[in-house]
Amino acid sequence: MMRIWNRITGDPWAITETALHTILEVAARENEAPEAVAAKLGRQLQNSYNATERDGVAIIPVTGPLFRYANIFTAISGASSYELIARDFMSALENPQISAIILDIDSPGGEVNGVSELASMIFEARGTKPVIAYASGDAASGAYWIASAADEIVVSETSALGSIGVVGIYRGKSAKESAETVEIVSSQSPHKRLDPTSDGGRAKLQTRIDSMADVFVSTIARNRSVTPDHVLEHYGGGDVMIGAHAVNAGLADRIGSLERLITELSSLKTQSPRTTTMVEGFFSSTQPKKEKKPMNLEQLKTDHPDLVASLHAEGSAKEKQRLKDILSCEAAEGRQKLSYEIALHTEINAMDAQHLMKSAPKDEPKVSNSTSFERVMSSIPNPEIASDGDDHIATADTVADRIASTR
Repeated sequence: MMRIWNRITGDPWAITETALHTILEVAARENEAPEAVAAKLGRQLQNSYNATERDGVAIIPVTGPLFRYANIFTAISGASSYELIARDFMSALENPQISAIILDIDSPGGEVNGVSELASMIFEARGTKPVIAYASGDAASGAYWIASAADEIVVSETSALGSIGVVGIYRGKSAKESAETVEIVSSQSPHKRLDPTSDGGRAKLQTRIDSMADVFVSTIARNRSVTPDHVLEHYGGGDVMIGAHAVNAGLADRIGSLERLITELSSLKTQSPRTTTMVEGFFSSTQPKKEKKPMNLEQLKTDHPDLVASLHAEGSAKEKQRLKDILSCEAAEGRQKLSYEIALHTEINAMDAQHLMKSAPKDEPKVSNSTSFERVMSSIPNPEIASDGDDHIATADTVADRIASTR
């Protein structure tokens, strides 16, 4: 137990205050056996973690305090470990018989160590299968970090979301410990043993915690498609928001229930009914794999005309926006020929095109070889003649429209 205490008081946490104090209280019982601690907690000495499957929907629990690896807390107090969650998530993702994944969350958060990797794994899986985070209770701090990586966050009316921030627990040496312990630190590493009771040590530890919180905030911003400043201003500032208030603030997408969510997601399943078994936390189906028929474009147009039309419209809109961004960007000024060449004959995105054009020389002005008579004639304005159609002076918008319509 002492080893757990030392770790807890040295690592940063993304967790609510109440949950962290409970963990500290349990970890401080250094002379008690795990069975005794379990008895005081009123729980059996067993791990309750169990991922399940219903109608092709994988349900992965994210409950209790969160730790990187399984330990005494995951064994006796309903805590979860990132390694088990990640294992079952990848198994469900790779199983062709699983059509969607629900992260069933009721957690105050946990260790910072490991949560970023798990959240990134979930975020990078977007587009593979629907991944929905359902907050049945708390989705606070590190648990919200994980939830934000899903395609959608659904909450109950009483769910508490937020608590975005990082906290560190450090302890200074008591007079008794100083008398009993002799610690020699290499002279090349003056900051290896920071004293949290000194101004200098506290400042360095504060910088460390703030740096981790910056990662937390920027990741939430990316996952929820907002800016870091928006997260800081509207997502509670470290506080939690409840149910509909969390939805209105943008922390979640809608109010719902787990049963309704399972019904919605199971309707995505196209396979016939089958039996699914659990083997050491991995999802495995007893249904034989069916041979998949190849789908070509013509067949897709015949079977799903609305989908094809929608995809075509979406692609056309994106291409129009790309053309507009390239032709109207600041770097295109004085480089019209190059901007048209890049827009029409490459698939480079606007940002890369802008960097490319900035490094290229601007178009040289045309040298006039006209005679004095030609110069006089050119100075006389032409009469305005109405066009047959609605042609106007070409802008980036109109040019992009014309080009996109022909592609």
